This record gives sequence, structure tokens and C-alpha cells, in this order.
Amino acid sequence: MNNKFKFGLSLLTLGLCMSAVACNSASGGSSAATSQGTSQGTSQGTSQGTSQGTSTEGQSETSQESQTQPIETSSAAQESSSAAPVVPEGDPSSQVEITFWHCMGHAKSNNVQKVMDQFNEKYAGKYHVSGDKLAGDYQALAEQVSTRLAGHEMPALAMGYPDNFAAYMGKTLVNSQILRLDDYINDPNVGYSKTEIDDFVYGFLDEGRHYSFPGTWSMPMYKSTEIMYYNANFVNGDNPQSLKVLGNDAEWNAARNTVLAQKGDVTDEALNALREVTSRKGGYVYDIPVTWNDMITITTKIKDDMATQNVSNSSFYGLGYDSDSNLFISQFAQRGIAYTTNENINVKEDHIKFNNQEAKNFATHVINDLYRKKLFFTKGLSGGKYTNEKFTEGECVFTVGSTGGSTYNVSSNFKVKLAPVPYYGSTPKYIQQGPSICFFNNKNPWIHKGAWLFYKYLADPENNCVLALENSYDPVRNSSFDTDTYKDWIADHDLDLANDIPYHTKDLRQYYMTSEVFYGSAGARNAIGEVLKSMAAGKNVNIAFTLAYNQACEAL
Repeated sequence: MNNKFKFGLSLLTLGLCMSAVACNSASGGSSAATSQGTSQGTSQGTSQGTSQGTSTEGQSETSQESQTQPIETSSAAQESSSAAPVVPEGDPSSQVEITFWHCMGHAKSNNVQKVMDQFNEKYAGKYHVSGDKLAGDYQALAEQVSTRLAGHEMPALAMGYPDNFAAYMGKTLVNSQILRLDDYINDPNVGYSKTEIDDFVYGFLDEGRHYSFPGTWSMPMYKSTEIMYYNANFVNGDNPQSLKVLGNDAEWNAARNTVLAQKGDVTDEALNALREVTSRKGGYVYDIPVTWNDMITITTKIKDDMATQNVSNSSFYGLGYDSDSNLFISQFAQRGIAYTTNENINVKEDHIKFNNQEAKNFATHVINDLYRKKLFFTKGLSGGKYTNEKFTEGECVFTVGSTGGSTYNVSSNFKVKLAPVPYYGSTPKYIQQGPSICFFNNKNPWIHKGAWLFYKYLADPENNCVLALENSYDPVRNSSFDTDTYKDWIADHDLDLANDIPYHTKDLRQYYMTSEVFYGSAGARNAIGEVLKSMAAGKNVNIAFTLAYNQACEAL
């Protein structure tokens, strides 16, 4: 693998938009999702991948042009906002310190440190960037950032999610603690050409333009989505019900023992052989669900077959979903159910839209038709225990989680394979996740410029590719996917989950979606994530949604 980090980024697209985007969200307005693949001015609720499967790369030239024109901000808005930076020319008279706040673990931060070291060497005597880990997860990081900002401590830039950046921005443009970046994007010396802007994955870039105020407010670092991990041994015949029926069959046992001997590194050849003999001799094998209805049908069959052979396990479920919030947001988008909107930011009721009958019907469906029948559970329904824990312990067959968390879904006891998350309706919609970067308004234009140059270095196609792949994410540049680094990485997709994830996500990007971002949108996300837990604890659906609605409104 090429471990050179030659960074020189090209950045975002420019256009005025007021939609939203978040780490794990899906849209708003009366429609459920904001598509990432649509052009500016497209109405809310349009999927990035249309029902015809159109990808962002397939947008018309006219649409591309409209997306990449420099953002024009009214003079009144610019005069009223200290968030519009002035780009200084030349170099600073002495070295400028650039602080980067993050929440990365040891391995991920070491990979980013390579970038910082090379940047510091290139800009020695001018700029010096250093990382500061404030917390171990994004929510804790956001809380730490907010606390430090309140104490008048401010970095140059920080990683995180747009929901959190919206809180740093605040309710009024003039008091924003983060910078609007369009002056840097458009700058003739350190900005980006149309070709460079078009090289960014449109949805990743567009995420930074959907806040409560016009302009570009954040940049993509690297991105992830949700994916379904599944127990390939189980679906191909190595399951309790087949063991009950075929446990004394020599041919089946030989095939099963071959699979077991290979443990987590079992080959497709061995799995296919087990599947063939299991099917031929009357055992139990299962397909991989593609749609939501497939998921219900297959998990129901698994539970019924286990009951038929008297091998039921009270702690066993068909499928686990790690994020309650993502479940609601993505399903609302797929079903056309209102979630939140970015319109009329001064009226709370206009922001929070999920307290509606369609949303309540979906939650009731999950509890009564899936959870109570042990077909499906979430982290919220398992006492806060991540579903990957039950998955690796063999207590569910499928689990939906972040591609960025693949290491938590590895098992030494069975082969873990990947598939897209089962979707409802005719068109897939998958939540776009992964960190972005915001830049802070610390009134020092040299710090602003140094932070910008570091981001450009970070997002160079080759270097961002290496960084993203080593950290189990997708790079943010289209040209990264054409590098030998990327091609060599996914060529080994059968060997390891870290290689298999980008092999799968390369075909999912056109279907990524996000939700509206505004001051308090993180509170809405947290609130909807409490609904199922509240219902499972005995509250009726109306009370559960009222509590969630009130909690979301309090965050505004």
C-alpha cells in the first residue's frame, strides 16, 4: 500500500443552499430526506439516487455549472457577519500555531499525525499544526468543544458532525464561532478551480452548504455510511437447526468441519460447498435480505425454523440495528415521513416534524411486528448494548452498523460478510456519515489561512485516499477512487473487512442522504433515538413521541 501522504486538497463546491446535512441524518421539510446528489435549489426530499438510479456523476452539465459557481453573498450579510474571513496574501512574519481538536483513537490519530508531520515539514517556519484529542467519541468531543468555547478557548479547526457545528454557529450569523469559508474557496491564490471542485464527491462537499445560513461552513474529512454485516457461516448452513437435522450425516459434517477449521477466514469455496450439501440434504440455508420486506421474511423464517427444530434461544434475534436515530431518519426518508426541516428558524414547531401519525405507525410496527417477535432489535432496545456485541457472540445473524466501525464486527468464530442495508420502497437511501471539519473564527487571519492550507493538504486525492482507507472510511475526492492505492486496496476485498468495505461502498455513494442541520438539530436526532426505548419500557406511542418532541424543542 502506498503510505505516502502528499496532500494538496481541492475543495468544495459553491452555491447557496439551505438544506441540511449531518453525520447520521436524513432530511426534513415535509419530506423526509435531503438528497446529496441533487443540484442547488432542488426541493427537499429528493433522493441523491433517483428512482431511476441516477448518480451524481450523471448530472447535467448545466447542473454542474450551477453547483460550482462562486457563492455570492449579499453585502449586507457580509457586513453583518464577522464569520466571513479576509484571506491574507503572502506568508506570516513568524511561525503560526494551528491547533486541531479531534476525538480519534490511537490508530486513526497516528495516521493523521503522518499528515501533520509532512505538512509541518513543508511549511516549516510559517505554519505548525498540532492535534489535541479532547474526547473519545463525537458527542463527547462536541460537549468539550462547547465547554471550551464558553471558556474563551478556541482552536483553529476541529473535526465533528454538522449537527454539532450548527451549535457552534449559534442562532445568529453575526455571532457565529465558526467561519463561512466561501472567500477561501473562491480565492485566486489558495482557492479552487472548477475542475478541482468537481473532483470532490458532490454529496460530501454539498454537506457543508446546508446550514441555517447561506454559504459553506464545513469541509469533508472522510466519509462512511451504514452497512449490514452478516454471519456467512449461519446463512450457508452452519446453524443450530441444520445441526439438529444433519448432525449425524457424514458428508454434511465433513463440509461443516472444513468451514469450522478455517474460523473467521473461511473461504467462499468452503462456504459454497457447505451450502450445497446443506440444501441437498434438507438442512437450512438463507438468502441475504435486500429490502425491508425481505428482512422481515428471512428473519421470520429463521425464527420459525429454529422453533420447528426446538433449538430456539430466548436471547437470539434476526437482525440488530446499532443506531436508533439512524433507523428512524433513514426509514423516514425512504417512507416519505417528515422528520425535521430547516425552514423558519425562529419557530420551534417549524423545525420538528416527526410528531406525526406516520412516524408513530412506523415505531409501532417496529415494536409490535419485529421487536416483540425477536426478529429485530436496536441498541436502545438492548439496554444500550451495541448490537455488534450480540452479533459477534452469535446471538443475531445480521447487524447494521457504521462502515467506520468494522473492527467491532470481526469474529474469530465465523466469517463476516457485507451487504447493503435493507431498504424500504423502490430506491435505496443510505445515511451519509463520517467527520467533517469546521474552522473557527478566532479573529486571526493567519491562523485561518494556515488551517485552510492544512485542510488542502489533508484532502489531496492520493493522501486522502490513504488516510481514509487506513481509517476504514471513503475518501472525499472522485479521483481518489481511480488511484492505484484504492484499486490495490479493494482488490484484496476477500481478505479483510477493512478492504471489503470500500469495495461495497463504491457503489453506494449515489444513494447517500443527509438530514437538515440547524441550531438544535443534534437534539432532534438524540430525541428520536429515545422513542423505541420509551415504548419498550411501557409508554404508549403517543406519549413516547410527545416526550421526544418536547426534548427536541428544548434543544432549539
